[in-house]
Amino acid sequence: MKNLMKSVLLLLLLSFLCFSCGKDEECQDADFIEFGHYYGFCVGERCIEIYKLDASQLYKDTSDIYPSTTLNDNRKFILLPSQKFDLAKGLRNSFPIGLLSETKVTFGIPDGYDQGGLYLRYKSEQTDRLWLFDNDLSQVPEYTHNYLNEVKRIKELLQ
Repeated sequence: MKNLMKSVLLLLLLSFLCFSCGKDEECQDADFIEFGHYYGFCVGERCIEIYKLDASQLYKDTSDIYPSTTLNDNRKFILLPSQKFDLAKGLRNSFPIGLLSETKVTFGIPDGYDQGGLYLRYKSEQTDRLWLFDNDLSQVPEYTHNYLNEVKRIKELLQ
């Protein structure tokens, strides 16, 4: 009887997971931002550090795929502890919305002369955009400086 109950509960749970989203809905990848840095001429685990932040959790990319100007959804993220989420959660509310009006994807020459670059992606129901920024902030729009400095500060705290 106990095994029958476990089987029924498991079946109900699997049914719920399979049918929890409609055909046109996306069950994962709700609104989020991704942020981090990358260095091409680098050796080691810390060369590419990208994080994904949604409304309630923070994830770290384990694939270490070098960013490009096209969206890459092949990243593999692992959930980080809630203490790390608490460090980064402010980045969602302070995102420079002016970036959504930009036609450029790349600012400066990110990692063009081994100085690395900053990666930023914004995804909502209406928008999915990414940007690559030079680490030299004189090469990027001034209205992004505070936010990019905050990204740098947060990613240092997360490491």
